[in-house]
Amino acid sequence: MPKVYYEANVPEIEPLMVCSRNESMPNITVEPTVEFHPATTWNEGQDVQIASGSLWRRIFGHSSTSFMGRKIRLPCNRKDSIFPANKVQNQKYNLLTFIPLTLCEQFKSCLNMFFLAMALSQFIPAIQVGFMYAYWGPLAFMFFITLCREGYDDLKRFKRDRELNQLKYQVLRPGGREEMKSSELVVGDVINVHKNQRIPADMVLLRTSDKTGTCFIRTDQLDGETDWKLRIACPFTQNIDFFRNDITVYAAPPIKDIHTFHGLVEKKNNPENGPFVLNVDNVLWTDTVLATGSITGVVVYTGKETQSYLKASSSSSKSSSLEHDMNIITIFSFLLMFFMALIELLLTLKVEFLSDTIVGFIRLLLLFSYVIPFSLRINLDLAKIFYAYSVSADKSNPGLLVRNSAVTEDLGRVSYMLCDKTGTLTQNCMMFKKLSFGTISYSGNALSELSELLAIAYRPTSLPEDDEHRKHAQTVREALEAIVICNNVTPTDTSIGSDDFDDMALKTAIPMITDEDYYQASSPDETALVHWARKLNVILNHRDIHRIQLIDPFENERNFKILQVFPFTSERKRMSIIVQDEQTKEICLYSKGADIVIQRMVEQNDWLEEECSNLSREGLRTLAVARRVLSEQVYNEFAEAYKKAQFLLTNRNSAIEEALAKVERDMKLLCVTGVEDLLQKDVTVTLELLKSAGIKIWMLTGDKLETAMCVAKLSGLVNRNHRIVKLSPMMKMEEVKAEFDTSNSCSNKVLVISGEMAKICLERYLKQFFGYCENVSSVICFRCSPAQKAAMVRMIKGVNKSRVVAAVGDGGNDVAMITASNAGIGIVGKEGCHASMAADFSINSFSQLSPLLFTHGRYSYLRSSKLIQLIMHRGLIVSAMQFIYSYLYKSVTKPIFSGMLMLLYTTLYTMMPVFSFVLSKDMKSGLLLLYPELYKEFKSVRPVNWKSFIWWVVMSGFQAAAIVYFMGRFDCHETELETTAFSALIFNELLMTRGIDVSYVYKYSFWWKAAALTACSFGPTLIVFAIYSMNASDVRSLDVRF
Repeated sequence: MPKVYYEANVPEIEPLMVCSRNESMPNITVEPTVEFHPATTWNEGQDVQIASGSLWRRIFGHSSTSFMGRKIRLPCNRKDSIFPANKVQNQKYNLLTFIPLTLCEQFKSCLNMFFLAMALSQFIPAIQVGFMYAYWGPLAFMFFITLCREGYDDLKRFKRDRELNQLKYQVLRPGGREEMKSSELVVGDVINVHKNQRIPADMVLLRTSDKTGTCFIRTDQLDGETDWKLRIACPFTQNIDFFRNDITVYAAPPIKDIHTFHGLVEKKNNPENGPFVLNVDNVLWTDTVLATGSITGVVVYTGKETQSYLKASSSSSKSSSLEHDMNIITIFSFLLMFFMALIELLLTLKVEFLSDTIVGFIRLLLLFSYVIPFSLRINLDLAKIFYAYSVSADKSNPGLLVRNSAVTEDLGRVSYMLCDKTGTLTQNCMMFKKLSFGTISYSGNALSELSELLAIAYRPTSLPEDDEHRKHAQTVREALEAIVICNNVTPTDTSIGSDDFDDMALKTAIPMITDEDYYQASSPDETALVHWARKLNVILNHRDIHRIQLIDPFENERNFKILQVFPFTSERKRMSIIVQDEQTKEICLYSKGADIVIQRMVEQNDWLEEECSNLSREGLRTLAVARRVLSEQVYNEFAEAYKKAQFLLTNRNSAIEEALAKVERDMKLLCVTGVEDLLQKDVTVTLELLKSAGIKIWMLTGDKLETAMCVAKLSGLVNRNHRIVKLSPMMKMEEVKAEFDTSNSCSNKVLVISGEMAKICLERYLKQFFGYCENVSSVICFRCSPAQKAAMVRMIKGVNKSRVVAAVGDGGNDVAMITASNAGIGIVGKEGCHASMAADFSINSFSQLSPLLFTHGRYSYLRSSKLIQLIMHRGLIVSAMQFIYSYLYKSVTKPIFSGMLMLLYTTLYTMMPVFSFVLSKDMKSGLLLLYPELYKEFKSVRPVNWKSFIWWVVMSGFQAAAIVYFMGRFDCHETELETTAFSALIFNELLMTRGIDVSYVYKYSFWWKAAALTACSFGPTLIVFAIYSMNASDVRSLDVRF
């Protein structure tokens, strides 16, 4: 008998928070109002099912997306899977769809549709002009190039997809094991993955080769972060045969968020523990790599439902400012074509054979259609491929990479450079510098003094308890222990693992860490602190989800049980952890974070703000550390309140914060740490070059004011001649507006503004704020969030659309700013490759900005602008000659050139001039780097605009008239020329006019281009002329008279 499940429509409520550690779901039931309607019918014996609506609401408390939730009972039947296949398919086409889809994509362009309409019009005898191939030939050539390019790119994607799909994995069955390809995996499969293997599908982690149930994964191919991530197996599947214990896994519908997962693992006949709530720590996403050990997991999402696929959705495309100018010129070209046809028609309305004016007008449009730059787009695309190759092939600057060739020209016209601080101007390589206790501070090298204090604190001493020296020594000990305990640093051994491990015989590997490289952490600050504590012989020896083990200076082991962990978030601005000393049973809460947060949590903070300011003025990044001893009663009350808050379906976040606030108070302030982030190599020189090139530098950072100002001074962004103007939310709006009114006399000012104040200015005084920022020397924005960074970029682009904005960053918090800019530049740094992968250009260091902008940017813009001018002139001069020819011959609506000559003209004859522009360099790269002022001068000229278009129209008309006139003089010397020969001679003069330009003489590498152009101009034309001469009797002749 089939079983009918029901979908539920309920009001939107907060998603379920997950349990921390290994807590079970409490007996709390919240039933929202639901309205049922029949959904999907399932057979009773089905192992993989779509979870019903009412069950789903009770478990997860939120509505499904367009995807389906699932219930997986182990072992499950693989037949008739209703979920997507696990094929990696990045191909855009197959053998059947390749040509239709490619052509369809091309004809989305109005310009291409226009040329297709022209070619199709030649099938109508009344409006046919010239030969059919003269119109279809160039169109076919352009599409052939496009098909080759698309086919090559798709072939590479197909090879990558096939390689991933054919990777084999070990699938576990109740009766044994089976090797299967990655593409054959389905939802419900239980598979083994070994060290350094790619995760083939989104999986829930059931078991690891480490007895603690943990493993590490690398996520750099998914989110760009290079630090390893800790993943935790479900506790009651770690040590059992889950095929014999009736395990059921519930997974929520997939959502596009790699930091969120909702699910349950339930074991039958296990009422004492209840179901285990899954979160993102229990999941392995597709395309991550297992870094340690071996694991077993169950597949929950495949194919198009995996995070790798959902995250890969295409972002909005960018186009360069030069393309915008080119589109405007194209519109002018259309208007010119219609104007020329209309003028020709009006001049000849009384002519007998033009009685049908509509047909005549259409024929004239076809004759003058060469005004429209038909091959411009394909030539620019090919040129941009070469630009990208030349950037990547720059041996003097290894690591340069173009990810979006569409905006390469914008590098030559950058007016604003918005950059992050940490990892961009600095190395994000932290060195511990100071430990401050208010009245006493220790440098990072004061190891002997601190070691003596630690000896007093850890060993029995004869000093009385109220002795100040002993008290201070005890505070130092507590501070060091807090530094080592309150972090997410994990010692790990990369040798852990096995290529073959039995499911029930698990291996253990908890090594004594002897190499600092074995510390894994997401924060370089925390790694630096743990390394420094190690120098004082306070060593973080082991850490897992349950326990932390320290080694004190006398090599004694101290074990702490982890009770609760509250990770650092951008909202909380702190990390907290509650641990219990296994020897003394003392329960302690440790917190570490920003001073503005910690000062509200401690009992006494009379020195905190002042000391943080002092350290920040030295250019150090500061963290405040605090501690509180909790009684067992206080902790139990908190744990109960926190546990209940976790499972609330409404107002959950506020309830959790309320529970935390009860323990994160009345804490003892232990110390303030200061770490130094060293400046990038040659950052001062690079900033000076950029400023000399007329580029405005804005530094946007999340750090505090003092740290930002110190780095700005060290890097040369601020000097002694600058006047610092600080705007804060505490100022009256009248004072802010008065300062904005002085924008005309603020070239020597540096604006320093907080992210909060910048938000206010963007909302209330957008134009005045931008006008002021545009005139100051530099802008420094501190305490700036990622969203505010992107807002600053959009402000510049919105108010002054003609200016090109570049954004430079190295971390995930810079991605919003990078993607919002005209030219996003990502630095491969300590925080990973997230910014680099999201950017249009990738560099290894800040100093590589100079060659990227001054040489590659300048060359790309110069070449593309000259290429546009060449192709525009090529069409304009032909159309102008056609206009004169049609008028002199009483509006004969037939082409001046034969079809073959025009076909070769748009392809072969002018190929060398096109290539010469793509390879041209107006100056050597050494001079451009030596004199950045050349970049400033270059930006002030826009060679592609409506004024230059008018100039090219006038010049083309003059050249066309001169060519026709002088060829007419040649004919007056009683030389009878056939029409084809006459066209060929005019065509040769046309090539010489285009190929040998006076401006070429003083250009770089002139002579080889001149020789090539001459050969290209004369050779093919003479060959064609010779062939036509041998067949002169078959060619229709005309007496040419002027």
